Amino acid sequence: MGEKMKTYIKQAIIPFIYLLFMAIIALAITSIDDKLLWLKIVLGILNLALYFSVVCGACYKEGQQALKIRVANDLEREQIIITGEDRPLKLHEEYKWWKGFFIGGLACVPMLVLLIIHTVLILINPALNGCGVASAFIYMAFFMFFMLGGSGSAENVTPMSPASFYGCLIALPILMVACGVAYYLGAKKIQLQQDAIKAKHREIYGE
Repeated sequence: MGEKMKTYIKQAIIPFIYLLFMAIIALAITSIDDKLLWLKIVLGILNLALYFSVVCGACYKEGQQALKIRVANDLEREQIIITGEDRPLKLHEEYKWWKGFFIGGLACVPMLVLLIIHTVLILINPALNGCGVASAFIYMAFFMFFMLGGSGSAENVTPMSPASFYGCLIALPILMVACGVAYYLGAKKIQLQQDAIKAKHREIYGE
C-alpha cells in the first residue's frame, strides 16, 4: 500500500471509528417503544448531530493543517527553483480541494464492500443477509431512520427485507459532503489568513 493511501486511511479512521460509537447509541434508541416515535426521531437526530460535530471538527482541522503544509511546500518549491537544491516535500499531506470528499467516501468503503457481498449472497439465497445486517449495524446512526415506524427495533433487524439494507447507502453522499465541506472551510480559514498577511506585506513594503 502506497504512502498516499496510508495517509488517506489514517484520516478516514476518525469518521469510521465514531460511526461504531454512534451505532451503539442508535441501536439503543431503536429499542425505545414505537409509541414514542417522536422521541426516537429527536434522539436519532441528536445522535447524528453529535457525530458530525466530532467528524466535521476533525476534518476542519485536517483542512487547516493541509493548507499549512501546502504553504510550507510552496516556500520549499521557491527555494528549489532558486537554489536547484533537492528539498523534501510533504506532497501526500498538502491541501487538495477533493481530499475531504474522498476521506468521507473512504469511511464508507466497509459499507460498500459489505453490500456488494450482500447482493451476491441474497441472489443465491434471500435469507443470507448477514452482510446486510452487519452494514446496517455499523452505519446504524443513518440506517435507524429507515427502521422507524416499521419493524424498527433492535431485536428484529434480521427479519427486514434484504433490499432494506441498501438504505445504508444514504451515508455515502452525506458523509462525503459533510467531510468535504468541513475540510474546505478549514483550509479556507488558513488561506484567508495567508491572504491577509500578503496584503499587509504589500501595504508595508509595496511589493
